[in-house]
Amino acid sequence: MTLLLPAREVLQGSYLLNQLVTLREEVADQLGDVPVPDVQVYVVRSARDFNTLTQNRIPHWGIGVAYPQAKTIILRYRPGQTEALLRTARHEFSHILLHHAIHETGNRVPVWFNEGLAMWVAREWRLQQSFGVAVAAIRGELIPLGEVNYVLGFGANRAHLAYDQSYLAVQFVVSLGGEGALERLVGDLRDGTPFDVALFRVTGRSADRFEADFAGFVSQRFGLRALVTSEAALWLYIVLLVLIVWAGVRRKNRRTLKRWEEQDPLEGLPLRLQAKIRRERDL
Repeated sequence: MTLLLPAREVLQGSYLLNQLVTLREEVADQLGDVPVPDVQVYVVRSARDFNTLTQNRIPHWGIGVAYPQAKTIILRYRPGQTEALLRTARHEFSHILLHHAIHETGNRVPVWFNEGLAMWVAREWRLQQSFGVAVAAIRGELIPLGEVNYVLGFGANRAHLAYDQSYLAVQFVVSLGGEGALERLVGDLRDGTPFDVALFRVTGRSADRFEADFAGFVSQRFGLRALVTSEAALWLYIVLLVLIVWAGVRRKNRRTLKRWEEQDPLEGLPLRLQAKIRRERDL
């Protein structure tokens, strides 16, 4: 693996390179011990450098990109966010390793599976994502899996929803296929099995049936009933309660400070001391 950094970052290169090598091996194992190609990784700090390297083809919300055929990853690093950088690297390694595992067969996978698998191996799921999917489910704004193919043309919010649904679709594959479902599916793809056939073998669902059942899966987990009864909803309510309390305390503190600013600073002093200070002011 080759790691390319700005000159000022060279001293950190050895540590980061070791981390990236370890991540690449872990991702290969998660995908079913697929071949591990040599990869070039560029890490830049500025948006300008990132846009230059990616030829301005990545939306403003993007912080990492993989070019599977070129076996190249470009990452944008923000100070103090090494963990986020490594998580993004794990995501991009998934794209490259999956591509090189199946490209000789001529097989292609839908974007939802490619992106959802990358999020799965990168463990990219947080509480706020559950909230976003729940809102979309209640409003009837979920994105058909086929439309995820056009995610790079989406705005930031719709793109995040598309990625979140992709992750959930891969989770649905696991729930139907059980332990090792993803490794078996990738293994079938490596053997030249078309994606729809491999999906059927693992899940027992045709592509159309899978999408229909997936819609029910999302509604069950994130619809109105789930919003009231699920464990995830309980944590969401706790977070909302904390935010409400925090906002109330902050509002009260602002009112108190404003009241103090409007008060005469002498009012809290004994009358004799107030009179003395006022006499000295008048001199």
